[in-house]
Amino acid sequence: MTVIRGGQLRDIETPGGNFGSGLATPSRGAGEVSVIRQRQLPGGTNPAHTHDREEVMVVLAGAVTVEVGGETHSLGPGDAVIVPQKTSHRVENAAADPAEWLLVAPAGVRFFHATGEEGVPPWSR
Repeated sequence: MTVIRGGQLRDIETPGGNFGSGLATPSRGAGEVSVIRQRQLPGGTNPAHTHDREEVMVVLAGAVTVEVGGETHSLGPGDAVIVPQKTSHRVENAAADPAEWLLVAPAGVRFFHATGEEGVPPWSR
């Protein structure tokens, strides 16, 4: 059993006003699932990307606009979206407050930029 305390998490900044920290990742001993906490500053965005596995996004705080497969949805606390594998998606925070959400996917999920190049965010390991 592994216990991860919130005070142990260190947000890693990535471009676009985004911060991520791995709650359950392979480096923390998770073998079946990855759970990532993401934060995004007001005006923040992450670029369109895909994954090789399904991803679930659960909004904890704030409000974001999520574009998934060409459809745009506004999400707030308690809302979730299931992003099918290989489906382009992006998240934008047009609100005045920071947003926070959890990303849940099978362990080892891979990230791909719109160019097709694989990305390896440091918080995903």
